[in-house]
Amino acid sequence: MAEIYKGRRFSTREEDGKPPLTQEQLDRYATMFAEFEERRNAVPPEKRIHLSSRFGDDDFNDDAFNPDGSRKEPHEHE
Repeated sequence: MAEIYKGRRFSTREEDGKPPLTQEQLDRYATMFAEFEERRNAVPPEKRIHLSSRFGDDDFNDDAFNPDGSRKEPHEHE
């Protein structure tokens, strides 16, 4: 079941009616991520930026979407 968190919907590919990724796609994405990590690790620690700081620190915003603080999509009849 899709979850709503801070006004954003999160779901799996299968929940959205899409087929799972192929092994070829997974391998490609893993390679892309490894290349990114290699470039990022080449930057000296004192010159690195925290990625969430670069994109607004949304991951540290504690506002709950639902009054009860749950991440489940609210029901229409509630």
